[in-house]
Amino acid sequence: MTNLDARLKHVRITQADLVTEARLRFGDDTMAIAFQCPHCDDIATFGEFRDLGADPGRCGQECIGRHSGALDAKYKTQKYKGRGCNWAAYGLFRGPWEIVIPAENTGHAEKSVWGFPLAGEPAPDGPVARYLAEKAEATR
Repeated sequence: MTNLDARLKHVRITQADLVTEARLRFGDDTMAIAFQCPHCDDIATFGEFRDLGADPGRCGQECIGRHSGALDAKYKTQKYKGRGCNWAAYGLFRGPWEIVIPAENTGHAEKSVWGFPLAGEPAPDGPVARYLAEKAEATR
């Protein structure tokens, strides 16, 4: 599997599994958690969003470029040359990760939120590695 295939692979995990995977990869410092934009490959952390003055809650759903000028450049004649791009996980092309929030956490029906993949390789015994192994086994 190429790096592009891995980045764009649909992964469907629960919110709890996403938190577990993030801790396995990045430790307990929330600001160190990093997501990779599936469009431009930029890797950004919650801390970088915060330091830029952007809402850290957008990290993992929007490329950092949306907060550093890519959206403004889109409507100008010049090409954006800054960091990142204007990609969003909830746009025309969703995800590629689908994070399932159980009904008991929402007070309503189960819902999905789309996001970017966590940066780096899946933790060997983590939820993402298990999901990908189960998915590969099901397609055999």
